[in-house]
Amino acid sequence: MIGNNHSLTRGYVQRHIPPGSGLGLDIAVLDIAQDFLLAHLEEVGVFDNLLVFKGGTALRKLFAGSQGRFSTDLDFAVTEPGADRAALAEMVADEARVTLGPFSFDPRLHRGRWQIQVRSPFANPAITIKLDIGPSAWLDPDVRAFVHYPAQAQYGFTLPMLPVVRLEEILSEKIARLARSATARDASDLVWVARTSPHSQFSASTVRQLAALKVWVDNHGLGPDWFPAISPSPLDPHRWLTPRDDWDDEQIGLLASPPPEITALEADLHTLYAWLADLTETEARFARADAGDRGLVIQAIKGLSRSRLKDAHIW
Repeated sequence: MIGNNHSLTRGYVQRHIPPGSGLGLDIAVLDIAQDFLLAHLEEVGVFDNLLVFKGGTALRKLFAGSQGRFSTDLDFAVTEPGADRAALAEMVADEARVTLGPFSFDPRLHRGRWQIQVRSPFANPAITIKLDIGPSAWLDPDVRAFVHYPAQAQYGFTLPMLPVVRLEEILSEKIARLARSATARDASDLVWVARTSPHSQFSASTVRQLAALKVWVDNHGLGPDWFPAISPSPLDPHRWLTPRDDWDDEQIGLLASPPPEITALEADLHTLYAWLADLTETEARFARADAGDRGLVIQAIKGLSRSRLKDAHIW
């Protein structure tokens, strides 16, 4: 069983904390425990045509490794539109009720969302792992290996390859979210990717196209799975690339080392993503989020390169 042959000690876990950082042992425990849990979920078949890894934790585990910010939640996308996401979340939570090596996982449903408490002999983090099952990705996923860091040598098992939402789609969702709310963690992830080779070689045109379409869907929804976002906004690149005073730095100081200075982070974001202002005529139309463009939006999503939805019934 995963974890039976581990050789982790408190010392190894403590060394997982970046030297000189203010991050606590709890964060290191959560980060390592996530590896054990993800390997277990892969072993029991959760990723077999059911779910695809996504979000900030996917960026850390499969792209950034120890260079990236810590992320406490586990976000997944269903593989097919119309899947019963609540049932899948319950299934994942059931599989996550397990002890793996030094870590015990206790999922609980809180206000309609599963949260997983982690216990270990090293520390018992107060922060829980929040579980989120989102709609299908629009593009065919990639399959990637975990980025190596030293603690993994003590696990006693080999971490698996995992299916993950394509980097361009991850970035486009963060850009779309920043169009409606100023979340520092999303800005931090965008800046890290744009600065870091080889990930910085992503297709800017694909990200821009996807971001315009995702902003439209955030405003109006798309059946059967995509609901309008709370307080949606059109994508105005000039406004998006203008200094703002509403940054929400929730957890960014807790999860990044060193924590970014918001003014500098914003300046980097504007410089590295200035190409968002170069919308094509069609992208600008979608970015305005006119409800009458639904048919064109559906056609564009189905026509995306490597689209997973080209044959799906969406409305």
